[in-house]
Order: sequence, then C-alpha cells, then structure tokens
Amino acid sequence: MRVLMVVAALVLTSMGATKADTVDYLDLPLSNGNGEQRGGVHPDLPYDRATLEAALNRHRAKGIPPARFKALLWHYWIVRAAEDAGVDLSTWDPQRPAEANRAVIFAVYDFYARLYLQHPDTLRWMGFANIGAPAFAAGMLDLGTLPELRFFSSMLMSMQKHIFMDLGAMHAAYLHGGIKAVEEMRDAGIIDAGTTAAWADPAQAVMEFSSREQNLVIPEQFDRMRARLLPPGEIVTYAITVAGPMPVPGGKTPAQYRPLFGGPLPAFNYADREARWDFLSNDTVPAYERLSKDTVRRLVQRPFADRVAEYRATARLLDLLPFRSGEARTGVR
Repeated sequence: MRVLMVVAALVLTSMGATKADTVDYLDLPLSNGNGEQRGGVHPDLPYDRATLEAALNRHRAKGIPPARFKALLWHYWIVRAAEDAGVDLSTWDPQRPAEANRAVIFAVYDFYARLYLQHPDTLRWMGFANIGAPAFAAGMLDLGTLPELRFFSSMLMSMQKHIFMDLGAMHAAYLHGGIKAVEEMRDAGIIDAGTTAAWADPAQAVMEFSSREQNLVIPEQFDRMRARLLPPGEIVTYAITVAGPMPVPGGKTPAQYRPLFGGPLPAFNYADREARWDFLSNDTVPAYERLSKDTVRRLVQRPFADRVAEYRATARLLDLLPFRSGEARTGVR
C-alpha cells in the first residue's frame, strides 16, 4: 500500500509539473493596460523573465499568432524595461502616495536619460522625455501633498507608468531584440504600423513617438482628470496649465504660445488633447529638435532630483503669480 501511495504521489507531482510547464497565458485581457494599478498588464502573469521567455518561445515554435499572446509579449517587454530601469514592476503602484513612489518616479526618468546618453542618434525621444519630465514629476509630488488633490497626483503617476509600459517597453524591445522584436509587437497589436515605421527614421521618431504618447496613450486619462467633479478637474487641470513651465530651451510656456486675451494666462487647458498636441507639435517638439546634441547631453546629465526641486511649487511661488505666468521660464537653470 505504501508503495502505491508513493507511486501515486510521484504521478501527481509529475502531472503538476507538466501542467506548470504548459501554462500558456494565451488570450489574456489587458486588465491593467493603462498602468493605473499595481504590477503589469494582467495579474496572472509572472515577473520571472525565464518563465516568460519559455512561454513565448513555446508559442513562437507552434506558430501561434502573436495577437493571441499579446498580453504575455507586452508584459515581457515591460518586465525587461523595468529591469533595465531598476524598478520592481510587481510593486509599482500609482495608487500609493507620491512620496512613497518617489524612487520609482525618479528611476524611470533617470532610465530615459541613460538610454539617450548611450544611444543619442537612435533614441532621441528618450532625451525629450527626460528634459520635459521635471515639471511633470514636480506636479505629482506637489499634488500628492494635499489629500483632496491626491486623485490628480495618482493620475499623473498612472500616466507616467502608462507611458513607460508603452514607449519604455517598445524601446526595451528594440534594444534587446532589434526591429524584429518591434515588428512582433506590431503583429501582436501592441503598437501600430506608423509607430513601427518610425524606427527606420530617427529624424521622425521624436514627433511620431510624442504623437503616440499624447494622442493614443494618455488622452483618456487626461479626460478623466478634467471631468473630475470634486474638486473640479477643470480648475485643477487649468491650474496645471498655468503652473507648468516648459523646460525645453527655446520652447514657450502655454501662456506665451496662446495667451488669453493677450494677457498672462493661457487660452487653453493642457488636458484638452487637440490643444495640447497643437502646442507640443508646433512649439515644444520643434524646440527640442533645434537643440544640439551637446545641449541635450548637458541637460539630461544634470541630476534629475535637482531639476525637479526647481519646479516644485515651494521653489516657484513668484513664478506662479498670475502677473508672472506669461514670462519666460525656459532654458538651463
């Protein structure tokens, strides 16, 4: 009897191992595709790279269409990007207070700086993302200090994570797998054909990737921020527009770009997708493209924490006064 029990146990153990080895992670929904919750795109997906690679290789070997393992593939490249950035994806949670997420916030933007410095000719969007980030990060931290405004802080942190999951993962795929890895993301439906084509022309990549970020990745999240009733999101997002400087040398502030009745306030809300993209595509991105490599290198090499400190509300009280809001606040500090 004892022998039979041992045999049965071995059989069950073997069956269990076989089941574990054949977990496919196919057809999973993107339950956290916008990055607003802790972890990756689906809670059932592991964070161990070897496990993820084994599952992907099984599907590729069987000729399974990439669209069926879209969540797995996307999650894998997010894990790779998080590893490169020194971020623990499994615990990354935008719903935590901003101060609790400070290390993650800074690590992501430091990661963008490193990628630009290592690949200034091909990863030019990373330099742009890092230069424009201090005011964004300062907003996360400032809004997070007031309980009634923490929803807006969490939404900004969610946007940061969403952008990282999308563009950060795509960059990780390109760095570790080349254009073939990017094309597999396209075939899975993670990115579109226009985004894929931009990798062949670095001169177009900054505008193309910025358009993707602003028009496809985060607009719905901005819409929800603006639609918030208590406190009124319309007021909070307009205040962000007024307060938000543009740290790209040569770029205008929102009030300089489109002043309200010729005065010191902007005539648009940054949360409005069309107005935001008009501003960024016609002023901010071109200003970045005019910068020399030496200037970009000097900007992104400055400690990110120092740059964020310069854009915290407590450091800019005079700048935030209405009569000062239209003055130039750009350039290297």
